[in-house]
Amino acid sequence: MTQSTDQTELNIAPEIMGAMNQLRQRAEMLTSEIGRLEIRKGAILNEITSLNEKGTALLRQEGDRLGIPAGAEWTVTPEGVVTVKEG
Repeated sequence: MTQSTDQTELNIAPEIMGAMNQLRQRAEMLTSEIGRLEIRKGAILNEITSLNEKGTALLRQEGDRLGIPAGAEWTVTPEGVVTVKEG
């Protein structure tokens, strides 16, 4: 311990400093991992958007093939039965 007129200097135990450094390194690694996950999340969201756009395009094509007027409201059951709302 060193003492001057307006401050005191103390030393942290080496094992505590080692533990603090390990905790800091782990926190930095986890922060980097979050960044990688955010990038992956963005890629997944882009793929979902693309799949939805492709699905919408397929439904439009099928609606045209079935003669469903543009703008008409219609639904498709899991079995592939189409119901067009009249009116």
